[in-house]
Amino acid sequence: MSFIKDFYHCYHCKQEVSKLEDLLFVEAGSTRSFCGEKCIEDYFKPITDQFEAREKELRKKYAVETESCLDFLNDISVMEAVMTLPDEIWCLENGIQEEIFSFIKKIEHEGAAPFYAIVLCTIFDTYPGFVLLSTITESKFLMEEFRIGEQRDVSSHFEDDTHLEDNELGVTSSDVETIEKKKSELLAKHLENISIADIPVEKYELYDEYLATTMQNPDEVYKKDDEQGDTLYTYIKAYDKEGVSFYYFVICIRLDIDTSEGEEIIVPVFTFPSVDGDLYRLYHDGEQVSGPLKN
Repeated sequence: MSFIKDFYHCYHCKQEVSKLEDLLFVEAGSTRSFCGEKCIEDYFKPITDQFEAREKELRKKYAVETESCLDFLNDISVMEAVMTLPDEIWCLENGIQEEIFSFIKKIEHEGAAPFYAIVLCTIFDTYPGFVLLSTITESKFLMEEFRIGEQRDVSSHFEDDTHLEDNELGVTSSDVETIEKKKSELLAKHLENISIADIPVEKYELYDEYLATTMQNPDEVYKKDDEQGDTLYTYIKAYDKEGVSFYYFVICIRLDIDTSEGEEIIVPVFTFPSVDGDLYRLYHDGEQVSGPLKN
């Protein structure tokens, strides 16, 4: 064995990991990485337990130990909305520069009183990397307890994720709005088709590492114009993770931007993993422009 090579270890179990691409990260700007989802959950469990205990204390303080709106914690669309389109983002940094983020969104749901959806989390690529606590309340007093640290500008926060500077590609704020709107449309349609036995939405961010490889070397690519007239590309690639085979999907939108090289600008909008063969076949939609052609 030679010491003259890269080597990595899981931050929790200390098991050696041979390749960088096999590590899982849930925090931006941190070298803290893990060998699998179980180690991530086990590492953060003492913190999540502490936060849950603190929430119980605050609910008792404001006399909201039970609320009917808590049923919406099981509503995937509500939780996805607060994580991708929050009204407020707050960041608390401790003395060793560890950060905890708070995402807050007011939800008005048909047939229910308005309530606040709240997520405490780490951040990876501007979106929640690991959820430390999620809760829902109608109490403004309880919600205000989650306004921790300093407030971040929501628009500026997510602009960092686009990596598209106006002076580089000519992407405008209108284009960013188009991307966010399309993401919401794709997510809503996706939630109608996802199986309860498939990989849950809250685990999607743990598969973000597969985006680049899927875009660079897809097994299949499909192109179609949707009902709004937007051109979408669906990149699909099969993987194996810890003995489990799955597909990774990257759905992109083409932006109408003129470039000096005459190239198309294609931006990822919605990504997700799946072990569902029926869902895989459902996304075989449009003209196949890459990959093995089949009759």
